[in-house]
Amino acid sequence: MSRDERHGGGEWGFAKCLWSPAYKRGSRKSSWLYWKNILEVQQGDIVVHLRGKDDLAAFVGYSVAATNGHKTLERPPQAGNWNYAVNYFRVLLKDYQEFDKPIPLNTFFTVHKLELMKYLKELPETPVNRFFVHQNNRLQCLNGAYFSKCDGKLLSLILGNEAKNTLISGNNVTPTSEIWRKIKQRIGQERFSKAVKENYKFKCCFPDCRINDPKFLIGSHIARWVDNSDKRGDISNGLCFCVLHDKAFENGYFALDDDYCVILSADSNIQKSKTFAEHIKPFEHKKIDYAEINPDKDSLKEHRFRCKILV
Repeated sequence: MSRDERHGGGEWGFAKCLWSPAYKRGSRKSSWLYWKNILEVQQGDIVVHLRGKDDLAAFVGYSVAATNGHKTLERPPQAGNWNYAVNYFRVLLKDYQEFDKPIPLNTFFTVHKLELMKYLKELPETPVNRFFVHQNNRLQCLNGAYFSKCDGKLLSLILGNEAKNTLISGNNVTPTSEIWRKIKQRIGQERFSKAVKENYKFKCCFPDCRINDPKFLIGSHIARWVDNSDKRGDISNGLCFCVLHDKAFENGYFALDDDYCVILSADSNIQKSKTFAEHIKPFEHKKIDYAEINPDKDSLKEHRFRCKILV
Protein backbone atom coordinates (compact mmCIF):
# COMPACT_ATOMS: atom_id res chain seq x y z
CA MET A 1 0.00 0.00 0.00
CA SER A 2 1.90 3.04 -1.28
CA ARG A 3 0.52 6.50 -0.54
CA ASP A 4 3.25 8.70 -1.98
CA GLU A 5 4.70 8.96 -5.48
CA ARG A 6 8.40 8.80 -4.64
CA HIS A 7 8.24 5.71 -2.46
CA GLY A 8 11.96 5.82 -1.69
CA GLY A 9 13.29 7.05 -5.01
CA GLY A 10 15.59 5.47 -7.60
CA GLU A 11 15.93 1.70 -7.31
CA TRP A 12 13.89 1.91 -4.10
CA GLY A 13 10.97 3.47 -5.97
CA PHE A 14 7.50 2.22 -6.73
CA ALA A 15 7.41 -1.27 -8.31
CA LYS A 16 11.21 -1.52 -7.97
CA CYS A 17 11.17 -2.93 -4.45
CA LEU A 18 9.33 -3.19 -1.15
CA TRP A 19 11.09 -1.63 1.82
CA SER A 20 10.58 -0.48 5.37
CA PRO A 21 12.64 0.35 8.46
CA ALA A 22 13.68 -2.76 10.37
CA TYR A 23 12.48 -1.26 13.65
CA LYS A 24 10.30 1.47 15.09
CA ARG A 25 11.72 4.88 15.91
CA GLY A 26 13.36 4.80 19.34
CA SER A 27 13.38 1.00 19.78
CA ARG A 28 15.59 -1.37 17.80
CA LYS A 29 13.89 -4.34 19.47
CA SER A 30 10.40 -3.41 18.27
CA SER A 31 9.10 -3.63 14.70
CA TRP A 32 5.67 -3.46 13.07
CA LEU A 33 3.75 -6.47 11.75
CA TYR A 34 3.27 -4.91 8.32
CA TRP A 35 7.00 -4.31 8.05
CA LYS A 36 8.03 -7.78 9.24
CA ASN A 37 5.78 -9.30 6.56
CA ILE A 38 8.48 -8.30 4.06
CA LEU A 39 10.80 -10.95 5.51
CA GLU A 40 8.24 -13.67 4.67
CA VAL A 41 8.26 -12.94 0.94
CA GLN A 42 9.69 -15.71 -1.24
CA GLN A 43 11.15 -15.26 -4.69
CA GLY A 44 8.36 -15.58 -7.26
CA ASP A 45 5.55 -14.37 -4.97
CA ILE A 46 2.93 -12.07 -6.48
CA VAL A 47 2.69 -8.54 -5.04
CA VAL A 48 -0.50 -6.56 -5.78
CA HIS A 49 -0.07 -2.77 -5.58
CA LEU A 50 -2.59 -0.45 -3.90
CA ARG A 51 -1.63 3.16 -4.54
CA GLY A 52 -2.90 6.67 -3.84
CA LYS A 53 -4.70 8.58 -1.12
CA ASP A 54 -8.35 8.96 -0.15
CA ASP A 55 -10.72 8.83 -3.14
CA LEU A 56 -7.79 8.28 -5.54
CA ALA A 57 -6.65 5.05 -3.86
CA ALA A 58 -6.82 2.14 -6.30
CA PHE A 59 -5.30 -1.23 -7.14
CA VAL A 60 -3.06 -0.34 -10.06
CA GLY A 61 -1.11 -3.48 -10.97
CA TYR A 62 1.08 -6.29 -9.72
CA SER A 63 4.75 -7.27 -9.57
CA VAL A 64 6.76 -10.42 -8.95
CA ALA A 65 9.25 -10.78 -6.09
CA ALA A 66 12.73 -11.06 -7.62
CA THR A 67 14.36 -11.98 -4.28
CA ASN A 68 13.43 -13.33 -0.89
CA GLY A 69 12.72 -10.80 1.83
CA HIS A 70 15.90 -9.76 3.63
CA LYS A 71 17.48 -7.27 6.01
CA THR A 72 20.02 -4.83 4.60
CA LEU A 73 22.33 -1.99 5.57
CA GLU A 74 21.60 -0.32 2.22
CA ARG A 75 19.45 2.79 2.43
CA PRO A 76 16.70 4.29 0.26
CA PRO A 77 17.87 7.57 -1.33
CA GLN A 78 14.67 9.30 -0.18
CA ALA A 79 13.77 7.65 3.12
CA GLY A 80 11.72 10.61 4.37
CA ASN A 81 10.31 10.01 7.85
CA TRP A 82 12.06 6.65 7.97
CA ASN A 83 15.56 8.10 7.63
CA TYR A 84 16.28 7.32 11.30
CA ALA A 85 16.88 3.60 10.70
CA VAL A 86 20.26 1.89 10.31
CA ASN A 87 18.76 -1.35 8.92
CA TYR A 88 15.93 -1.82 6.45
CA PHE A 89 13.77 -4.72 5.28
CA ARG A 90 13.73 -5.08 1.49
CA VAL A 91 12.45 -7.21 -1.41
CA LEU A 92 13.43 -6.50 -5.01
CA LEU A 93 10.57 -6.60 -7.54
CA LYS A 94 10.38 -7.31 -11.26
CA ASP A 95 7.90 -7.61 -14.15
CA TYR A 96 5.52 -4.86 -13.05
CA GLN A 97 2.23 -5.28 -14.94
CA GLU A 98 -0.15 -2.33 -14.87
CA PHE A 99 -3.87 -3.09 -14.94
CA ASP A 100 -5.68 -1.80 -18.02
CA LYS A 101 -7.78 0.31 -15.67
CA PRO A 102 -7.17 0.97 -11.95
CA ILE A 103 -9.60 -0.77 -9.58
CA PRO A 104 -10.81 1.98 -7.18
CA LEU A 105 -10.58 1.07 -3.51
CA ASN A 106 -13.89 2.76 -2.65
CA THR A 107 -15.63 0.76 -5.37
CA PHE A 108 -14.00 -2.43 -4.09
CA PHE A 109 -15.28 -1.75 -0.55
CA THR A 110 -18.78 -0.84 -1.80
CA VAL A 111 -19.29 -3.71 -4.24
CA HIS A 112 -17.90 -6.40 -1.92
CA LYS A 113 -18.83 -5.03 1.51
CA LEU A 114 -20.77 -8.07 2.77
CA GLU A 115 -18.27 -10.52 1.31
CA LEU A 116 -15.34 -8.68 2.87
CA MET A 117 -17.03 -8.48 6.28
CA LYS A 118 -17.61 -12.22 6.16
CA TYR A 119 -14.06 -12.77 4.94
CA LEU A 120 -12.60 -10.91 7.95
CA LYS A 121 -14.78 -12.81 10.43
CA GLU A 122 -13.70 -16.18 9.03
CA LEU A 123 -9.97 -15.47 9.13
CA PRO A 124 -8.27 -17.79 11.64
CA GLU A 125 -5.36 -15.37 12.15
CA THR A 126 -5.01 -12.94 15.04
CA PRO A 127 -4.20 -10.20 14.22
CA VAL A 128 -5.84 -10.54 10.82
CA ASN A 129 -2.78 -9.21 8.93
CA ARG A 130 -4.80 -7.59 6.15
CA PHE A 131 -4.72 -4.02 4.86
CA PHE A 132 -8.31 -3.20 5.85
CA VAL A 133 -10.62 -3.44 8.88
CA HIS A 134 -14.35 -3.24 9.57
CA GLN A 135 -15.12 -0.50 12.08
CA ASN A 136 -18.28 1.50 12.83
CA ASN A 137 -20.14 -0.44 10.13
CA ARG A 138 -17.70 0.60 7.41
CA LEU A 139 -14.66 -0.86 5.71
CA GLN A 140 -11.52 1.21 5.74
CA CYS A 141 -7.77 0.90 5.24
CA LEU A 142 -5.76 0.24 8.38
CA ASN A 143 -3.29 3.06 8.97
CA GLY A 144 0.27 1.79 8.64
CA ALA A 145 -0.67 -1.48 6.95
CA TYR A 146 2.01 -0.98 4.33
CA PHE A 147 2.42 -4.60 3.33
CA SER A 148 -0.15 -7.23 4.27
CA LYS A 149 -1.04 -10.76 3.30
CA CYS A 150 -3.41 -11.65 0.47
CA ASP A 151 -4.82 -15.11 -0.16
CA GLY A 152 -6.60 -16.46 -3.23
CA LYS A 153 -10.05 -15.57 -1.92
CA LEU A 154 -9.15 -11.93 -1.29
CA LEU A 155 -7.36 -11.70 -4.63
CA SER A 156 -10.43 -12.99 -6.46
CA LEU A 157 -12.52 -10.26 -4.80
CA ILE A 158 -10.00 -7.57 -5.73
CA LEU A 159 -9.98 -8.64 -9.35
CA GLY A 160 -13.71 -9.23 -9.46
CA ASN A 161 -15.77 -12.40 -9.56
CA GLU A 162 -14.01 -14.77 -11.95
CA ALA A 163 -17.32 -16.11 -13.22
CA LYS A 164 -18.50 -12.62 -14.15
CA ASN A 165 -15.05 -11.58 -15.40
CA THR A 166 -15.87 -7.94 -14.61
CA LEU A 167 -15.67 -5.42 -11.84
CA ILE A 168 -18.49 -2.88 -12.02
CA SER A 169 -17.49 0.71 -11.17
CA GLY A 170 -20.36 3.16 -11.73
CA ASN A 171 -21.06 2.98 -15.46
CA ASN A 172 -17.64 1.50 -16.25
CA VAL A 173 -16.89 -2.19 -16.62
CA THR A 174 -13.28 -3.26 -16.20
CA PRO A 175 -12.38 -6.71 -17.61
CA THR A 176 -10.39 -8.76 -15.11
CA SER A 177 -10.35 -12.28 -16.55
CA GLU A 178 -7.07 -11.70 -18.38
CA ILE A 179 -5.41 -10.27 -15.25
CA TRP A 180 -6.63 -13.23 -13.20
CA ARG A 181 -5.39 -15.68 -15.84
CA LYS A 182 -1.93 -14.10 -15.95
CA ILE A 183 -1.54 -14.11 -12.17
CA LYS A 184 -2.64 -17.74 -11.88
CA GLN A 185 -0.29 -18.64 -14.72
CA ARG A 186 2.60 -16.86 -13.02
CA ILE A 187 1.94 -18.63 -9.70
CA GLY A 188 1.73 -21.99 -11.47
CA GLN A 189 4.93 -21.39 -13.41
CA GLU A 190 6.89 -20.40 -10.31
CA ARG A 191 5.77 -23.53 -8.42
CA PHE A 192 6.58 -25.70 -11.42
CA SER A 193 10.01 -24.12 -11.84
CA LYS A 194 10.93 -24.72 -8.21
CA ALA A 195 9.82 -28.37 -8.37
CA VAL A 196 11.86 -28.96 -11.54
CA LYS A 197 14.99 -27.46 -9.97
CA GLU A 198 14.52 -29.69 -6.93
CA ASN A 199 14.20 -32.70 -9.26
CA TYR A 200 17.67 -31.92 -10.66
CA LYS A 201 19.09 -31.06 -7.21
CA PHE A 202 19.55 -27.43 -8.23
CA LYS A 203 22.14 -28.11 -10.91
CA CYS A 204 22.14 -27.52 -14.67
CA CYS A 205 21.56 -30.92 -16.27
CA PHE A 206 23.41 -30.15 -19.52
CA PRO A 207 26.43 -32.49 -19.90
CA ASP A 208 29.49 -31.30 -17.94
CA CYS A 209 27.87 -28.00 -16.96
CA ARG A 210 28.79 -27.23 -13.35
CA ILE A 211 26.51 -24.28 -12.68
CA ASN A 212 24.55 -24.86 -9.47
CA ASP A 213 23.83 -21.30 -8.31
CA PRO A 214 20.01 -20.97 -8.09
CA LYS A 215 20.22 -17.40 -9.40
CA PHE A 216 21.47 -18.75 -12.74
CA LEU A 217 19.14 -21.76 -13.00
CA ILE A 218 15.80 -22.02 -14.79
CA GLY A 219 13.28 -24.81 -14.39
CA SER A 220 11.44 -24.63 -17.70
CA HIS A 221 8.94 -26.61 -19.74
CA ILE A 222 9.92 -29.02 -22.51
CA ALA A 223 6.53 -28.89 -24.18
CA ARG A 224 5.70 -25.22 -23.80
CA TRP A 225 3.03 -23.88 -21.43
CA VAL A 226 0.97 -22.48 -24.29
CA ASP A 227 1.29 -25.59 -26.47
CA ASN A 228 0.36 -28.39 -24.08
CA SER A 229 -2.01 -27.60 -21.22
CA ASP A 230 -2.16 -31.25 -20.09
CA LYS A 231 1.52 -31.28 -19.10
CA ARG A 232 1.80 -27.83 -17.51
CA GLY A 233 2.27 -29.03 -13.95
CA ASP A 234 4.00 -32.32 -14.76
CA ILE A 235 7.57 -32.35 -13.42
CA SER A 236 8.60 -34.81 -16.15
CA ASN A 237 7.82 -32.02 -18.61
CA GLY A 238 10.60 -29.92 -17.14
CA LEU A 239 14.37 -29.55 -17.43
CA CYS A 240 16.71 -27.58 -15.18
CA PHE A 241 19.23 -25.63 -17.23
CA CYS A 242 21.49 -22.68 -16.57
CA VAL A 243 20.52 -19.47 -18.34
CA LEU A 244 22.69 -20.19 -21.38
CA HIS A 245 21.57 -23.76 -21.96
CA ASP A 246 17.94 -22.89 -21.27
CA LYS A 247 18.03 -20.25 -24.03
CA ALA A 248 19.81 -22.65 -26.37
CA PHE A 249 17.20 -25.36 -25.76
CA GLU A 250 14.27 -22.95 -26.13
CA ASN A 251 15.66 -21.56 -29.39
CA GLY A 252 16.34 -24.97 -30.91
CA TYR A 253 20.14 -25.05 -30.78
CA PHE A 254 19.83 -28.61 -29.48
CA ALA A 255 17.26 -31.19 -28.42
CA LEU A 256 17.31 -34.50 -26.55
CA ASP A 257 16.66 -37.94 -27.99
CA ASP A 258 14.76 -40.70 -26.19
CA ASP A 259 17.96 -41.75 -24.43
CA TYR A 260 18.33 -38.19 -23.07
CA CYS A 261 21.38 -37.47 -25.21
CA VAL A 262 22.13 -34.16 -26.93
CA ILE A 263 21.28 -33.93 -30.63
CA LEU A 264 22.16 -30.85 -32.63
CA SER A 265 20.24 -28.50 -34.89
CA ALA A 266 21.05 -28.71 -38.58
CA ASP A 267 19.98 -25.10 -39.13
CA SER A 268 22.82 -23.32 -40.97
CA ASN A 269 22.28 -20.04 -39.12
CA ILE A 270 22.50 -21.77 -35.75
CA GLN A 271 25.62 -23.68 -36.76
CA LYS A 272 27.37 -20.39 -37.59
CA SER A 273 26.85 -19.19 -34.03
CA LYS A 274 29.93 -19.00 -31.78
CA THR A 275 27.74 -19.90 -28.81
CA PHE A 276 26.66 -23.06 -30.61
CA ALA A 277 30.24 -23.93 -31.60
CA GLU A 278 31.72 -23.38 -28.15
CA HIS A 279 28.98 -24.41 -25.72
CA ILE A 280 26.69 -26.86 -27.54
CA LYS A 281 28.39 -28.72 -30.40
CA PRO A 282 31.22 -30.36 -28.34
CA PHE A 283 28.59 -32.21 -26.29
CA GLU A 284 26.79 -33.98 -29.13
CA HIS A 285 25.57 -37.47 -28.13
CA LYS A 286 26.42 -36.88 -24.46
CA LYS A 287 23.72 -37.67 -21.90
CA ILE A 288 22.21 -35.10 -19.55
CA ASP A 289 22.70 -35.52 -15.82
CA TYR A 290 20.51 -37.81 -13.76
CA ALA A 291 17.21 -36.68 -12.25
CA GLU A 292 14.85 -38.46 -9.87
CA ILE A 293 12.06 -38.09 -12.44
CA ASN A 294 13.25 -38.49 -16.02
CA PRO A 295 12.06 -36.19 -18.84
CA ASP A 296 8.84 -37.22 -20.55
CA LYS A 297 9.64 -38.73 -23.96
CA ASP A 298 6.46 -37.44 -25.61
CA SER A 299 7.39 -33.93 -24.50
CA LEU A 300 10.91 -34.36 -25.89
CA LYS A 301 9.42 -35.50 -29.18
CA GLU A 302 7.14 -32.45 -29.23
CA HIS A 303 10.15 -30.18 -28.66
CA ARG A 304 12.12 -31.87 -31.48
CA PHE A 305 9.19 -31.43 -33.84
CA ARG A 306 8.80 -27.74 -32.94
CA CYS A 307 12.53 -27.08 -33.42
CA LYS A 308 12.76 -29.27 -36.55
CA ILE A 309 15.52 -31.43 -35.13
CA LEU A 310 15.58 -35.01 -36.35
CA VAL A 311 16.84 -37.99 -34.36
